[in-house]
Amino acid sequence: MDVMTRIRIYIGLVSIFAQLVLVPDVRAEQVYFIESPFGSLAKTRQMLAAADVRVMLPLGYKQRGSEGVFDERAGVLENRTYRKGRFAIEMAIIKAGGGGYEFALTSSNAPDDLDEAHNAFKALARKSKSRKGGEPDLAYEMFRLGHIEADRALALLKALGYHTVEFEAKSNKNARYEQIFEVVQGKKPKLPWVVKVSNASKTSLLEADPVGKAKSTSSSKKGAGAPQLGGSHLHNATTGAPEERLLFVYDREDPEPLERLVNMLRTQIDLPAQQIVIEALVIEVNTSQLNDLGVEFSGQQENAQLSFQRTESGNSLTTFLFSRDGFADFIDFRGKLEALKETGDAEVLSSPSVLVLNDRQARIQVGRQIPVAKTTATTSSVSKGIEYFPVGIVLNLRPRINREGTEVTMQIETIISSISVESAARLEQGVSGIEFSPIIDNRLVETYVRVADGTPFIIGGLLSTEQQGSRTELPLLGGLPVLGRLFSRERLETEQREVIVVITPHIVPLEDNSFSYLIPKDSEIFDRFDTELFRNAYRVRDDDVWDLKFVQESPAFIALQARVRQSAAEDVMLQRREPFHSLLQGSIPGEDVLVRRMLYEIVGGLGFADDVKLDQVFFFSPPHDETSVRRFSDDLTLIDLLPTALASPESAVIMSFAAQPSSEPGHAFGLPIATVRDTAVAVEAQDELLWALNRYDDDAMPEQWSILLANEGDVERLRQALILKRVLKLNQNMAQTMQGFRPGVQILFPTREDMRNRWHAIDREVAQLFYESKFPYLVSEREFEATVRQVEQSLGGGR
Repeated sequence: MDVMTRIRIYIGLVSIFAQLVLVPDVRAEQVYFIESPFGSLAKTRQMLAAADVRVMLPLGYKQRGSEGVFDERAGVLENRTYRKGRFAIEMAIIKAGGGGYEFALTSSNAPDDLDEAHNAFKALARKSKSRKGGEPDLAYEMFRLGHIEADRALALLKALGYHTVEFEAKSNKNARYEQIFEVVQGKKPKLPWVVKVSNASKTSLLEADPVGKAKSTSSSKKGAGAPQLGGSHLHNATTGAPEERLLFVYDREDPEPLERLVNMLRTQIDLPAQQIVIEALVIEVNTSQLNDLGVEFSGQQENAQLSFQRTESGNSLTTFLFSRDGFADFIDFRGKLEALKETGDAEVLSSPSVLVLNDRQARIQVGRQIPVAKTTATTSSVSKGIEYFPVGIVLNLRPRINREGTEVTMQIETIISSISVESAARLEQGVSGIEFSPIIDNRLVETYVRVADGTPFIIGGLLSTEQQGSRTELPLLGGLPVLGRLFSRERLETEQREVIVVITPHIVPLEDNSFSYLIPKDSEIFDRFDTELFRNAYRVRDDDVWDLKFVQESPAFIALQARVRQSAAEDVMLQRREPFHSLLQGSIPGEDVLVRRMLYEIVGGLGFADDVKLDQVFFFSPPHDETSVRRFSDDLTLIDLLPTALASPESAVIMSFAAQPSSEPGHAFGLPIATVRDTAVAVEAQDELLWALNRYDDDAMPEQWSILLANEGDVERLRQALILKRVLKLNQNMAQTMQGFRPGVQILFPTREDMRNRWHAIDREVAQLFYESKFPYLVSEREFEATVRQVEQSLGGGR
């Protein structure tokens, strides 16, 4: 063979050797798939946990994490790796192609054990399926609708295939105000059932009862216009149950369909309507012209006086006064020429604003009621009464927000009405009774508009014109042609009024509870302090709320929310568990610490801490005599500790409490006993010592709360913590969240007299508030990290 042939053979052998030695043996994994007998992911996970004992334990395998071939694969919801020496078997829950869930089992080096695990797992699935086929374990849950009516919600659920049960009311001839209900339901019941809870037949005092047509006790013989002052018959039994409710009937062993139903109601059906703030401005522009041109005469002599003038009301006067001496001399005439022109100005008639739900009508009326006589004649009698009709300004609006939330389409009806000048004059002249029909000037505009959010638009052109003329002249001379104008006076008044309506819609964001158009301005007028009958109240200002957008927009929080939402979508049962429920509602772990710190600042700004007397601040301590029957001593006050705490800049007093309440054997109650000790610490190390004294365990649960008193600032902090504890107790229903603590919220405060007279106890809650007010951001971050670890543990580590 030549050299080239040898080279070719050598290269071929090298290639074969490389393929055999250097390239690993890649072969297909043997994977078994077993259909889950449950449609619930939670029940499927419970079956996987049962397989740990019933399948893998008899084979001698132990769980060792989750790393393996199923890790990070699409569609895998949970996976586990089991090992026995060098052998490994992996199990996973995956989404089935046609819906539901499946179990997947595989092994790369234990085929015999894999076959046994497969057979045992199938037997476990068959046994679980047979149990599922029995009678369901029924459970019940009441759901209260907050926005949509129960009838509409029930109709939607019926259209989606849910089994609904409702009731049809029948009349009861024996009992006038009782109803008999007949059940109306589908023919193929399938859990969960949705049962509508019937509402009360009458909940309004203004509407008649649809069942028993009870009449008012006031007599109908008093006349058509007589007020109904006799009261109403309280015919129905008083109901105190909530309205608009649904009762769910579900299988206790398969709660996931119920959770899907509840989740759909909360996120898709029972949603609040968006709101709109409508600002209106009604302006009347008066363009009045007064033309007054002519001559007024007056004259007098010693024994006579003559005048042709008008009074201030416009009425002409012609007066002669004579004496017995007669007209001895020529009368001295005085003439006055008047030329006057006046113009009017604009006037704001009304400036109302109203908050209305989307696609609901709002009505604004400003004016007065005019009485009109009403006579009703029959063949036997004639009755008289009074009816009232309104005059003034009426705005009827019905807004509708577009899908993007950027524009508002509105139906608008604007009515401007007033009594005519002639009718007003008759009223001023004192027309007897009310038996006259006034003339009403009316201006009406009806239209449809579409405007952008926050954009004002104008409705104008509502004009009315009135003219009034009068003439005053000298008898005989005023009627002469041409020359008569020298002896007369003419007055022409023209009044033109135009009403302009300016309307501005403002869309209120659903997620914004502190919309600027809904909250009052920052003013002390909205506070309430030192009243006789009511508690002190403070309304949160805008500058009381910190700008914590950096917390809400932090990458860690956004990633945590995204993972919780994804996990809750896969397993709806997580939506009721904490901390998943709070996170899905938008809560931020640790935000309650920041809210309490903001309240702490408000307490300090109002100066309530000055009303806490140090000699009335006490604490429980261990008994002085160990042989004493008493388990505590309460004769020490804060004033007793201050000389030691404030002796020098380095001296301090430490008060520590057990964070979790516990009782001693043989005693029912556990008092907050304080451990008090003196210490010396450098000024720059005092904050570090306070941080170290407040300890947590490995699960981030607090073990000890401590107070460090080393200077006057610490004493002031303790005073404010005592007031803050009292404020939190008075406002137990206030949500300590960033969404709940917003400008405009009213906070109740104790009275200063109460704080001065009260004995204040230092306990674990006061110590916690003292510590949190010192390190609000660090404590909040610690709680956030603890929540992240809790979520990681609940979801199984890396997934």
